Formats: sequence, structure tokens, C-alpha cells
Amino acid sequence: MRHLAAVAPLWAALLLGGCGGSGPEADTDTLVIFSAHSEEIIAEFTEGFRAWYKQRTGRNVDMTWPDPGGGGTRVLKRLQDKFHAGRYDVDVVFGGGMILEQMNQLGMLDPYRLPDEVLSAIPREVAGQPLYDRQFHWYGAAVSTFGLIYNKTVLKDKDLPPIKDWLTMADPRFFGLVGAGDPSKSASVRKAYDIILQAYGYEKGMSILVRMGGNAREFSGSSSEIPRNCAKGFLAVGPCIDFYAYRQMRSEGGERLGFIAPPGLTVVNCDPIAILKKAPHRKVAEAFVEFVMSPAGQRLWMLPAGAEGGPKTYTLSRLAILPSVHEEAAAAGSDVPFKPFTAQAADFYDADVENVRQTVLADYLRVALVEDHVALAKAWKALVDAGLPGEGVAELTKPLVSGEEMLRLGREVWRPVLIPDDASAEERALLTRKEEQRLRQKSDIETAWSRALSARYKALAK
Repeated sequence: MRHLAAVAPLWAALLLGGCGGSGPEADTDTLVIFSAHSEEIIAEFTEGFRAWYKQRTGRNVDMTWPDPGGGGTRVLKRLQDKFHAGRYDVDVVFGGGMILEQMNQLGMLDPYRLPDEVLSAIPREVAGQPLYDRQFHWYGAAVSTFGLIYNKTVLKDKDLPPIKDWLTMADPRFFGLVGAGDPSKSASVRKAYDIILQAYGYEKGMSILVRMGGNAREFSGSSSEIPRNCAKGFLAVGPCIDFYAYRQMRSEGGERLGFIAPPGLTVVNCDPIAILKKAPHRKVAEAFVEFVMSPAGQRLWMLPAGAEGGPKTYTLSRLAILPSVHEEAAAAGSDVPFKPFTAQAADFYDADVENVRQTVLADYLRVALVEDHVALAKAWKALVDAGLPGEGVAELTKPLVSGEEMLRLGREVWRPVLIPDDASAEERALLTRKEEQRLRQKSDIETAWSRALSARYKALAK
């Protein structure tokens, strides 16, 4: 179980409620959920679902949330490993953005059609993005947008320009003051980087990301660290998902913060929920998905803590997918300013492109920006001190992999080989060898990237 220091008292009560000391009681059902969500979200949805399930069925439910050891990207990797080994011990995946569409294409999700009274209330799309899969393999449980969180005091004290768009993070005046995250660990960070690539075009987008990496103070393992460090004054600006920004702006130091979703340069995104293939507790999983997508679950995202029908302890500041809940939240004093149902669709964004390259992009940027960050920062600083010579900057920021090649790698090398349950021993052995070959090829490519980029950074620094 994940460590929940921040919510220990509530979490301890939740774990003990409805569970016997030696295992579930006769009147207790079981549910296992993989999630990249925060401890506060887990606590509120655990308590909310237990009460809802007890009222509906008269039974208790023992909910387990194993720690996947990272964000959405890590959730995907852990579940792929389980499926490859033929272990079906998780019922639901909750959160993680585009990873669910990749799981869907890999055959890892089982469809579930919500009851008509629940499904009919859900809009088909928001700002051009679908809110559920047409075959009901996943549903968008919440809506988010991506932008930049910034510290107004730091900007003033250091005489920095106002924050307008993603290009700010590439501005050399922000050297050492940019917050960044590891895209191989955080799906929301990887999503923000993909938005930059699509909004500006692949070549220019990569240039922005490399210069951002040169400006970065550090690379966080979790996207939630960026707003916290910004509030402390360690950072001037960094990429941030909207609800982390809103939550931080209500915390200590929040009055110094601002948040902008760059107009015309960002997207509205849904954060899905789905039932996994061969879920061991299928009926309870269906009930949990229904709860999350119903008004009872959606109110937990938006209503202030303590409001009737809302979360008990933590104001989550996330955007519900039901317009009726937005109205309830406004009446209850919710301070979430973004209005997703009036937002324009992002014409530049292609969800299929993001889905195909999401894992290879995360690994490429990890190698290019995170693993040799010190050498990258030295090279960027040397170029800044030299007056930003065009040839040098072009050499630093030129991607090793073209946009077309990244899509090919995503389809052919980064896509895992899954073994069907009904495969014969001979077929299983053949597919296992193919997966081993794929992993070796992937490792060789990453090693080549690392060597080439390390040499590039060192040469430019000199």
C-alpha cells in the first residue's frame, strides 16, 4: 500500500472500516485499483464509494490501491508487465490520461456499458475531445487542461517578463528558474510536452523542450512537485495541470501564484477510468465505475470539502464531466475558474499521434533532458554566454529522431508483444522471444541516443 503520511488519520480509518483482521468478512466484497491519483483523491473516493456501495447493496467493500511506484506512465508499465506474465489481479485503472487508450488498443480493457440513466447524462465530448469510448472500454472521469504555473513575486524580484505561453520556459532569462518533470514517470508532464510539440510543430516544439531542459532547476519525479516548489519561490514558472495549480493557489504561499492555460496552445483532456481484462472482482468494478461517473462520484471532484454530497476532508478542485455538477459547484462556492463546456476545440491537436508516440516520446525526453541534465544545462549556459549563436543553438536543439521516425518506433519497437491467454506452448515461446528481441532493440536505441546526446552536450559546452 502506498504511504499516505499526509492523510494518515483518514486513511487508517478507511482501511480498517469493513475489514476483518485476518481478511475480508463474509459481507465484504473486494476491489483492487491501480491509480496515479493523489492520496487525497484516493481517500475521498474510497470513503465515498464505501458509503454508496453499502447503501446500494447492503455490503461492505475492501478497497486496495497498490502503489505502482510513479505516475500514469508507471501504471501503464506495471500493468503491461502483469498482462505479459498472465497475472490478472487488478480490477480497475483510474486516471493516467492517454495510457488508457493505449491499453485499449493492446486489448487490456474490458468494455462496460453504464446504465442508461447514467450514460445519458454524460456529454459525448468536451472541447472536441471524446468523454467515453464508443465501445465503452473507458470513460472520462474528470476533465483537465494544461498550462503554466508561475510565481508573481519571483518574476517581479528578478525583473522577468510576464508569462504568456509555453515559449517562456525556453527564454534564457529564466535559466535555473524553470520547473520541469520527468515524462517517463508522470503522464501529465508527458502530456504537457506533447501539447507543446503539437501546438508549435515537432521541430520547433523539440527546440522549446530542449531549451526548457537547459533552463530547468531540476526534473521532478511527480508533476505535483512543480507547483509546490513554485510556491516556495524556488521556481519562476513550470508546466502544470490545472487542478494542481488551483489547489496550490489555496495553500500557503498561494497568493503569490498565477496560472495560465495559453490561449490556442493547449487542450482539454479527460482523465479516464476503465475495467481491466479478466478483472477478478468484475461486479464490484462495474459498481465503482458507475459511482465515479454518476453525480454522487462527480460531486467529489468539484464541491468544496464539507458541502452536502461533496468530499469530506479535501477540496479536490477537479473538473467534473457532468454540466449539472458544475452548476451545483458554482452554487456551493467552488472557485474553479475554467469552463470546459464553453472551451473551443484545439484544431492543432491529434489524439492518435499522441497515443502512438506517448511511450517512445517519454523515453526519448528522459534520455535527452533528464538523465544528462547537468551536461545539457552547461551546454545551454555556454551558448547563452556566447550570445546564442544560431548554429550552436540549432545543434543543441535538433532532435535525433524525426517526427515520422518517432511514430514508427512507437508502432514497431515501443509497442509490447502481448501473449494471448489461449496461445499454445509453441506460440507462447515464439511471442516471448519476440518480446525479448523488442526489448533488446529498444535498449540499444536508448543507449545510442544517450551516447550521441552526451557527446553533443560536451562538445557544445567546450
